[in-house]
Amino acid sequence: MDFDKLAQKIIRPAVVTLRLEWHGWHGFRRGIASNLYGLGANDKVVQRILRHAKPHVTKERYIKAFDPAVLAAMKSMEASLDMLNNCSATVQQVN
Repeated sequence: MDFDKLAQKIIRPAVVTLRLEWHGWHGFRRGIASNLYGLGANDKVVQRILRHAKPHVTKERYIKAFDPAVLAAMKSMEASLDMLNNCSATVQQVN
């Protein structure tokens, strides 16, 4: 499989459609590893999916665990911004 053609024909158009930025294969694989780990896959399973020979490579360089406290803080901020945005829309309708 030619990964550059896969990226060019499938992945990059999907990334553009979603209005995201392409950060290359390392970022793509790191995102897969981190999300799999966050969904409950253990590091050995993620290692096998990414086909790394050594588990420490997967754990140290690819899996980035999401801190629950940071996620909670970001969700709280997102909710606050949504509320402000809704208030702003209501004020504009009144004017």
